[in-house]
Amino acid sequence: MTARRYSLRRRVIVALVATVLATSAVFGLTTFIFAYTLEDRLFSTALDSEIARQQQGWRRDGQLQPPEVAYIKIYPGAVGLPADLAKQVAANPQQREFYGAAGRHYHIAHFALDRRRGAPSGGTPAVAVAEVSRYLLVRPVRDGMIQFLIGLTLFIALVMALLGWWLANRAMRPLSRLARDVANGSDAVPVVRAEDYPANEIGVLAGALGQAFHRIRGFVDRERSFTRDASHELRTPLAVISGAAEVIALRRDLPAPVPDALRRIETATLDMTQTLDLLLALAREGDALPAQPVALRPMVEKAIAAAAVRFPASRLAIANEIADDAHVLAEPTSLQLVLNNLIGNAFQHAAAAHLRIDFSADRLTLCDDGPGLGTVSDPFAPFVKGAASGGSGLGLDIARRLCAATGVALTGGAGAEGRGTCFTLKFADR
Repeated sequence: MTARRYSLRRRVIVALVATVLATSAVFGLTTFIFAYTLEDRLFSTALDSEIARQQQGWRRDGQLQPPEVAYIKIYPGAVGLPADLAKQVAANPQQREFYGAAGRHYHIAHFALDRRRGAPSGGTPAVAVAEVSRYLLVRPVRDGMIQFLIGLTLFIALVMALLGWWLANRAMRPLSRLARDVANGSDAVPVVRAEDYPANEIGVLAGALGQAFHRIRGFVDRERSFTRDASHELRTPLAVISGAAEVIALRRDLPAPVPDALRRIETATLDMTQTLDLLLALAREGDALPAQPVALRPMVEKAIAAAAVRFPASRLAIANEIADDAHVLAEPTSLQLVLNNLIGNAFQHAAAAHLRIDFSADRLTLCDDGPGLGTVSDPFAPFVKGAASGGSGLGLDIARRLCAATGVALTGGAGAEGRGTCFTLKFADR
């Protein structure tokens, strides 16, 4: 599954704008809290000052004094409170701030009056009421403040977006060029030169990539040389060995041990040829031909015939249930090599057993009832093989990688009820 790509430049701009919006929201909320708190503190201070003055005058003269502040009134015993305030005070005696009718706004404070100094608490109750609707500073301009803060926030966000776009372009331009050079290089391995980039972190990255690509080009060149040399230099001696063995086998006067030795030579030569074909096919997988519809039964029969030549002593009974018109979507050469490997393994390791080959719903199944894999948990792991196997343990790993390179899913393991071995090739839908 391909990961979703995103732009670092866009993320930088979004981060700056989001930071501005978050900072502005915190700043605006703090501003409102501070303004409301300061305004309420002014009214509360005025009420406390007036209450102290009234208590002092009550102790001195035994009567209430005219309030010094025009918006404050004193109500002894909470009698005579405005109608829009009295019910609210009765319902919420601990509350100090109330909204009245016609836009009125009240701040109140309960206190007690006592004629004598040092008298115990519990004197005549009274209520100081400040009707401050005409003296409010914050609430009348609240909507305007909100609009101003929103406008200022949007303006700052726009400025920061432009600044972020400029900074991101300036900082990301070399990195974007490096990404294009790496992703869109015309060569199989891109060429990156550190001197083409600024002497900062991007230049360090470009230098590291250039060195890594240089080493990779060396690996690729050596692999291509090995593939070319192996295809030519190894096939020639194998053909000579096989031809010489065939010539010697034509003689009728050979001593008894020699024919068996010649058959082993021929078998080993065929095994080496098949292994070489598999390895070279994997090395050339980048240049492999695209998959195409191929007839399956002829390829299976060819693999069976080749295995019978390699292992003439095998008594494997084969049931080929593939229909004559069965076709699959695969790369022919690679598929033939995989079939040669799997069927050859059955001839070699399940020589006196039965092999059933079936094809249904784009799945080719090869199951035998031979000795099986024993305790092997992953038959495709490199160098893993059954206890009775005399091979290197690389054949199935190579076959699996060859299938993966050509779009075929190869799975396998123990057969039904733990007996034998069963392999399945799942081909793509045609």
